[in-house]
Amino acid sequence: MTEPQLLDALHEESAEQDVPGFRKKRDLCRDMLLGGSGVYHVAHYTSGVLDFAVDLLAHESAPPAVDGADLRQRRDIHRRVGAQIVYRATELNRRLWELQSGALIRLVAQTGDGLVFCNSVVGSEHVVGFGAVPGTTSAGAPADPAQVSVIDRAASGLATELRRLMRQRSQNPGGWLTAETPPEPRTPADDTVQPHLSGSTGPGGIFAAALRPAGLHYLSHHRTGEQVAAVDILAHPELAPFFNRGITVADRRSRYRRLAADLSLLVLQVSRDLRRAVTGDVARLVLDVEMGAVYYTRLSADDYLFGVTLDQDSVSQADHALWTVGRQLVEPTA
Repeated sequence: MTEPQLLDALHEESAEQDVPGFRKKRDLCRDMLLGGSGVYHVAHYTSGVLDFAVDLLAHESAPPAVDGADLRQRRDIHRRVGAQIVYRATELNRRLWELQSGALIRLVAQTGDGLVFCNSVVGSEHVVGFGAVPGTTSAGAPADPAQVSVIDRAASGLATELRRLMRQRSQNPGGWLTAETPPEPRTPADDTVQPHLSGSTGPGGIFAAALRPAGLHYLSHHRTGEQVAAVDILAHPELAPFFNRGITVADRRSRYRRLAADLSLLVLQVSRDLRRAVTGDVARLVLDVEMGAVYYTRLSADDYLFGVTLDQDSVSQADHALWTVGRQLVEPTA
C-alpha cells in the first residue's frame, strides 16, 4: 500500500504536446516512484525532448536542494539535467560502437549519496531517474553497487515494462533478470587458460582471480592517466563466440585500453552534467550495452579501475567482482 504522504507529494508534468500514447507509460513511471525504491524523480524523453516527468521532490525522502533552489527550480533543473544525460548517453553510444558489443541500453552514475540512471526504451526514447540512498559511499571506499541495487533493479524493471507496452522483449538491463544465478566457481579448465597480463597483476594476484568466463572478462588499473596493470581472459575458449572477422581478441584489447584511458574525462563530463541536480562527483559509472557492460570505479582522485564483461547475463556479477577488487586495493585486509 502506498504511503499517503507519497501520494500527497506526487507531482506530474507533461510537455505541451501530450499524446495518448504517453498515458500508460506515465502510469508505469508513477507506479515505480510510489513503490518505495528510493527514486524521487523520473522523466521520459524522445530524442532528448521531455515528454513527461513525475517526481516526489516535495517529500521528505528527497535529498536537500543543491544551492538552495526552490521546488519549482528543482523540478526545472532535474528535467534539464535529464535531457543533458540523454544527450550524453547518445554521445557515449557513438563512442562505444567501435567495441562491436551493441548499442548502449543503460547508463548508471553513482555518486556519494545516490544514483542517476538513463535507460534506453526503444529507438530515441529514454527514461531518466534520480534516486537517493543517504550515506551510500564511505570516504575513501569504492562505491558499492549493492547499496543502490534496489534503485537500479527498479529502473531496469521500468525500462523492461515500457518496452513490453510496445511488444518488445527485455534487453535484461543490468543483467538483473539473471542476477540470482550464483557465479560459477573456478574449474580446473579455467586454470589451464592463462590470463593475458600487462604490467603488474595487482597485490596477491587479485586481478586475475576476479576473472570468470561467466563474469568479468577484462580488468585494468589506472593511475594519473597511465595504465598500471591489465588482465583479461578474452582468449578463453568459452568466449570465442564473442569474436569474428571484424573484431579479434587483439582488437578488443586495444579498444578497451583506448576507452579506459578516456574514461576519466568521460566521467568528469558526466559529473559536470549532474552537478546542478545532485551533490558529489561520480564514483561509479556503468555503460551497459546489448552485449555486456563497461565499468568505471574510482579508488581515489587519480586512481580508478576499468572493467568489461561481454556476457549480458553476468552484468551484475561482473559489477560486484570489480567492486570487490577495488575494496581489496583500498582496504588490503578486506
